[in-house]
Amino acid sequence: MNVNHMAGALVAALLTSGLFAAEAQPPVFPDTPANRALVKESLAEYERIDADHGHFIEVNGIRMHYLEWGEEGGVPLVWSHGYSSTGFELVNVGPQLAELGYHVYAITYRGHGQTEVEDYAFSLSHIADDIAAMMDQLGIERAVIGGLSLGGGVTTAFYDHYPERALALVLEDGGADPVQARTERNFEAMKALAGSFPKHDDLVFPTRFQAFQALAGFYLPGWGGTMPARVAPTFQSWIGVNAEGEFVPHYDGPRLLGEGPATIDPARSHELPLLAQSWRRTHPIITYRNLDVPMLIIDPTGDEFDPGAAFERLRAMHPDLIDVVEYPDTPHAAHPMRPAWFLRDMDALLDRVEAHDAS
Repeated sequence: MNVNHMAGALVAALLTSGLFAAEAQPPVFPDTPANRALVKESLAEYERIDADHGHFIEVNGIRMHYLEWGEEGGVPLVWSHGYSSTGFELVNVGPQLAELGYHVYAITYRGHGQTEVEDYAFSLSHIADDIAAMMDQLGIERAVIGGLSLGGGVTTAFYDHYPERALALVLEDGGADPVQARTERNFEAMKALAGSFPKHDDLVFPTRFQAFQALAGFYLPGWGGTMPARVAPTFQSWIGVNAEGEFVPHYDGPRLLGEGPATIDPARSHELPLLAQSWRRTHPIITYRNLDVPMLIIDPTGDEFDPGAAFERLRAMHPDLIDVVEYPDTPHAAHPMRPAWFLRDMDALLDRVEAHDAS
């Protein structure tokens, strides 16, 4: 089973996202002068993007980081990243989304990257509250709300609490199917694989290159073995530095989603941190029963745990509002792998938003 495809299984996010799966992959990003140069250049580009587009905003007692692209008057788009990622996951499409007419706000939510917290007693609903507070401060009445994977769960939680503030919704392989059902369906498969992944605390690297190398080993198969320079700065945002100067994951996985057998066991959800508990309880059939804005669901069919049937059930509830677009031979993180398709569909969504508001 391809571990890259397994990243789409929300039931195993702790074990299969980002650095967790990277350790299990063969070294496909060799230590060459070209790759050394790529890591060095991508770090400089990451720092440039952060300097040019990065901001902090104080919301609900936290200091939340976000990236911004676009002009005043653009259609606001608030994007939530996947678990173990950051707002930098949008760097390869953020400027182009702005050219389409969006004003992009790619947040890094609690417990990830530069949005550091001490209190981990928060849920998807708390993150939705942070987005609403951010919109209040920035004077944004309504926005397109979207996200990848766990970020799709954030999107669904936002609509559950603030439906009147959504112009449209984008769910990229997350937030559009009941997570508890996916957990139950894939439990036996995940039990057979869970023991092969390292502990979070073991993911410590002496150099930045080695940390980057581990990440590249996870994602490179999806790009045919070559790292696109346009996405490399995202990888830099996933690398933190501990007090000893070692390179580590930028998030505390056990405090966010838990660690050990309970993370894959559908009967033990109550033992997990609050964020994981709230993710398991995502139930779009209930949340979207009264949907009244356009929705785009992106379905990367290369995900072996593909929940496409659940996406279709949701579309059947509101066929005039929901579009499900399949991305063939595409793993879980669709927009980094298929940026042209993603931009095509986000452009079409703008037209739908305009038509819906005019009706």
